Amino acid sequence: MHTDQFRIGATLLRYILITALRDRLFLALPVMLAVGAALVIFLSGSAIIEQREMAAALFGAGSRVLIISGLVLFVSFHIRQAMAGGEIALILSRPISRGAFVLVYSASLVIVGFICVAVAIALVWLCARPPLDGLLAWGLSLALESMVMVLTAVFFGLILNSAVACTLACMGFYVLARMSGLLGALADKAGEIGQLELLLGYGFKLVSIIIPRLDFFTRSEWLVYGWNGGGPGIAWAVLQSLAFTPLILAATMIDFSRRRL
Repeated sequence: MHTDQFRIGATLLRYILITALRDRLFLALPVMLAVGAALVIFLSGSAIIEQREMAAALFGAGSRVLIISGLVLFVSFHIRQAMAGGEIALILSRPISRGAFVLVYSASLVIVGFICVAVAIALVWLCARPPLDGLLAWGLSLALESMVMVLTAVFFGLILNSAVACTLACMGFYVLARMSGLLGALADKAGEIGQLELLLGYGFKLVSIIIPRLDFFTRSEWLVYGWNGGGPGIAWAVLQSLAFTPLILAATMIDFSRRRL
């Protein structure tokens, strides 16, 4: 039984990699990243001082947005096509439970995200030559951030019947997670303004507890100054990823187990 499930898992991983190749994900993202790197090199060349630092900061922020957006779009539309084409129903007709399917399916998509992150790390090194410790911290953090967003896209993709709705939900989640630190700081001052602002402040605090604080992830300053072990850095990203990953996987498995295909 375990051998059959392992074989099915390997087949599912190969299927997703083939789908990524078919949808030109492994072509479109590297090309966009390479174009971005060329643009960053051109823009940083006009700087009088700190050209390397400018290139590292610009490309770090731009590549993060490109990778997260590309992965969310790919996962959202891939799941919708697989559901509409009956491919997921065909996979579930094999001896594999829905919970195991969610785990293997999510892990396969996360591996696709890691491949894209590896391309970004290589281009950052070629484009800006950042400090090695900062590059490693930035790359690991980007891998964790991509994992969080891929799992979130799988969750929304399996419960929503529209790829567009899934994409918008993921982007809204990403914006909230990126702004959760700012929203928490504003919520602390909300009680001094009025009752409505106080209620909104409590809501923002609740949101910041539920979702991970992605403002601690993939900080471009690591590419400029290196990793500062004394500040909130990669340890926060690892801890939040470890806390959020089982939560989102459990929610996905519970909802998908009740879903009629």
